[in-house]
Amino acid sequence: MADSNLFIGTWKLVSWEVTQPDGTIHSPYGKDVIGYLTYTADGHMSAEIMDPDRRQSDPDFPLENAAAQTLPDPDRARAYSTYLSYCGTYTVEGDTVTHHVLAGLIPSWTGSEQHRPFKFDQGRLIIGVGNQKLTWEREVKHG
Repeated sequence: MADSNLFIGTWKLVSWEVTQPDGTIHSPYGKDVIGYLTYTADGHMSAEIMDPDRRQSDPDFPLENAAAQTLPDPDRARAYSTYLSYCGTYTVEGDTVTHHVLAGLIPSWTGSEQHRPFKFDQGRLIIGVGNQKLTWEREVKHG
């Protein structure tokens, strides 16, 4: 894996920006988005991103019953629309990191390859696809 050692570690999401056709910038999960991206030395990766304002209609829903399958449909839809998660392996070639998705929240991503142009800038990892840009700061360096 060329240059993969620069990726290894856990990264905290600083911002997720989507540039609209009119040039305005939108943050899908708000300015205080929470996210972590982990790359391991053995070639695995995991990404978790969430809206910090996620809520259930019943905040006292018993924790022992709180599985995705037991939530009421509106809560399940809200949970799905405020969270993004996938994991798999990764390879680096040139200025592209490819995430080979083994499991994820979005069913059609499983088994896919997500090609992500990237750059490192002042200690940050910036990953951009089309009109989207995710900026990550190193949280922990592994290895």
